[in-house]
Amino acid sequence: MFINIIYIEKPKMTNRVKTLSIVIPARNEEATISGVLEEVDKVIKNLKGTKFEIIVVDDGSTDKTFEISKKYTNKVFTNTGEHGKGNALRFGFNKATGDVIIMMDADYSHIASDIPKFIEKINEGYSFVIGSRALGGSGEYTLVRSFGNWALTQAFRIFFGIKLSDPLNGYKAFVKDIVKNYNYKSSNFEIEIELIANALKYDGKIIEFPSFERERAGGEMKSKALREGIRFLLAIIKHGIKYRASKKS
Repeated sequence: MFINIIYIEKPKMTNRVKTLSIVIPARNEEATISGVLEEVDKVIKNLKGTKFEIIVVDDGSTDKTFEISKKYTNKVFTNTGEHGKGNALRFGFNKATGDVIIMMDADYSHIASDIPKFIEKINEGYSFVIGSRALGGSGEYTLVRSFGNWALTQAFRIFFGIKLSDPLNGYKAFVKDIVKNYNYKSSNFEIEIELIANALKYDGKIIEFPSFERERAGGEMKSKALREGIRFLLAIIKHGIKYRASKKS
């Protein structure tokens, strides 16, 4: 039996996005980081009633990512642990002071104008929100990546018994308790699955909305389809089995 998270009963309205942390992991993104931070800054300046912080986690860059980021925010940190997107995000989550966290990529593929939509969904009572490329489209999908994302999404549905259209996308928002109350171990892109697994443990109030993914504006793509695909699949199997077992107990 599958549960379609997108159409679960709407939670009661809340007003919990009073403080928001936007966490951006970045490794050798000097060609794109300024565009990302400029766009985010324009969006948050027009939002009322929420205090913001922008956190950039430099994940061992050998270019000018760190220096460029410092021009836009005073919260630029160097990941002092092992490199990897998951490690950089975990480092950033620990630095975040907001009640709600939005995570987004540093390659200019995520559209900052979607930030108010994340806030709206959290204020509607959801605890975890995903910007879905399956619903909104992508300028980055090759045939291989499109098929890989579809196949892994099907695997997610099988092992979790839950229908999400794009669990792999890195454009997500969630209440901070989802990272504060659980011990995360993912070091790379598979953290996307671990986050959802813990959101389900937290209260299961998950929703998606359409979000278009632009083609990366410059620099080199960090994820390798085969390597990350295997990591995603192993994470889906591991966390999916644990989730199903917890529902039976």
